[in-house]
Amino acid sequence: MTLTIGLVLVVASLSWWDLYVGSPWNQMERHYLGNGCVDGGGCWDYTDSETLRSFFPPTYGLVLTALALSVFELAFLVLATFERRFRVGILVTGILGSVTLLVAPIYFYFARISYSQGFLKSGFSGSYTERGTTYIWGGGTGWFMAPFVAIFFLVATIVVFFVAPHIKPLGSERVSSS
Repeated sequence: MTLTIGLVLVVASLSWWDLYVGSPWNQMERHYLGNGCVDGGGCWDYTDSETLRSFFPPTYGLVLTALALSVFELAFLVLATFERRFRVGILVTGILGSVTLLVAPIYFYFARISYSQGFLKSGFSGSYTERGTTYIWGGGTGWFMAPFVAIFFLVATIVVFFVAPHIKPLGSERVSSS
């Protein structure tokens, strides 16, 4: 479960959409869920752009919800070592968390397409050349990684659900002195 929490944190911290601007600038804009940055340049938040506010913060909310549910799942695992009835909490929080994390890139994809503007209207990913400058855009590392982490989250949930009854709390087993 701690690996799942770590992977969700990684997904939340990686870029979800990138724009490369070719020569003469050769810049890479990386759009994270909380802000955007230009490599070698500055960063900005999404408060000034109604378009970017319409899909980046809601996606961030979905990913943070999945993160919170993975933390709750770990808490239910600890509780399940003492009391079997908490196993259901593992299953509920794990399934909800993995589904939420799976919905995040799907939502982001369709929301990004619906708010496309300028030469970026041709879709979620693509390329365009104007006066010798090439623009290439598409999903970032976090966007690509999110479905795989969601699947890992679900598999880890199922494994932990079935292993939890066999975990004994420390000091619960007597050991003979001989």
